[in-house]
Amino acid sequence: MTVIQVRTLVQASDRNMRQVVALAALQQDLAGRQLSTLRNTYPAWDIDRERDAAGQVWWTATLRRPVIADKAAAGVLPRIRQPDPIALASTLAFQSALLYNARSSMGPL
Repeated sequence: MTVIQVRTLVQASDRNMRQVVALAALQQDLAGRQLSTLRNTYPAWDIDRERDAAGQVWWTATLRRPVIADKAAAGVLPRIRQPDPIALASTLAFQSALLYNARSSMGPL
């Protein structure tokens, strides 16, 4: 292999390595942005990611206030666990509607 071939190979490897590192950073950053978006969209919930004993990552949300009887009867859950942020967002949207409807049925505060 000539010096020029070695330099060309090193430069190509460097570009590929930078792309791999950038992609990994983007993936890591994507989860952080999703977490931030969920937290900002649903402030009544403590939202996080957790890893179980088997290594599965779960997106979780815990209601910041206790669930009282009328809300529990309406289907409001105190804690939600989903395998991805899209499923969690969907469940939180439904839970938010349940919370709103339970509050509305009580009349003005």
